[in-house]
Amino acid sequence: MKLTHIITSLFVAGTLASCAPAITVKYDYDPKVNVRQFATYRIEADRQRNADPIVGSNLNQRRIADALDQSLKARGYKPVTQGEADLVVRFFMDSKDKQQIQSNNMYSPYSWWYGGMGNNVYSRQYEENRVVVNVSDARTNDIIWQGWATGQLNTRNKERDRDQAFRETVTSIMKNFPESAGQDYGAAR
Repeated sequence: MKLTHIITSLFVAGTLASCAPAITVKYDYDPKVNVRQFATYRIEADRQRNADPIVGSNLNQRRIADALDQSLKARGYKPVTQGEADLVVRFFMDSKDKQQIQSNNMYSPYSWWYGGMGNNVYSRQYEENRVVVNVSDARTNDIIWQGWATGQLNTRNKERDRDQAFRETVTSIMKNFPESAGQDYGAAR
């Protein structure tokens, strides 16, 4: 194999590794609901959807619940430990195996001089995670706001890095939630 092919292969492999899917955050809400009526919340893990022993582990559930609690308190909402809350915040996390394929066509007008043209195809297997936060009206149990993040969360090697990854992901999801109790969705934008 020629030196140019080796260098090109290493460059493409490095580029492919650095192009790992980033965390993508989206949200949706019911515009007919007056959010000003809500001031308190209760956080629950969605037990049915958190069945995966790794992604839905108790450790990851605590990370998400703690980050949600911090985010909601920072927005002026009050946690309820006894009695009824205005909002029920349910969350779950799941994962699926994905494959990324990239082709690097190396054609150039001078390729005949360097030994022909090359077309290198690279494949990368990875696990894509999703964190979903559903905020429901406790009285009706209807979802009034939903936020989700998709990407790779379990790539960090150190536990502290995972804690930070979950905290940053939940913060990114919740930044689109109304800033404080008593404000509507227009104030969150």
